[in-house]
Amino acid sequence: MSAETSQTLDRGLRVLRLLAESSGGLTVTELAASLGVNRTVVYRLLATLEQHGLVRRDGGGRARLGLGVLQLSRQVQPLL
Repeated sequence: MSAETSQTLDRGLRVLRLLAESSGGLTVTELAASLGVNRTVVYRLLATLEQHGLVRRDGGGRARLGLGVLQLSRQVQPLL
């Protein structure tokens, strides 16, 4: 990764991409393995993304994309 980029932001975006590619959601352990980071890092990323509505966790602890991604995508829709 280049010195001009944010490692934390990169990881958060990677979490969103992994969740978008997963039909059944992912656990913290699965995300940590995919990202190659400690589970504590994933918990912090998910908590931040949840605060912004971009991720939600179900009763079984699996993370999925949240409704906040729809709000972001509304700005793209007119271009499609």
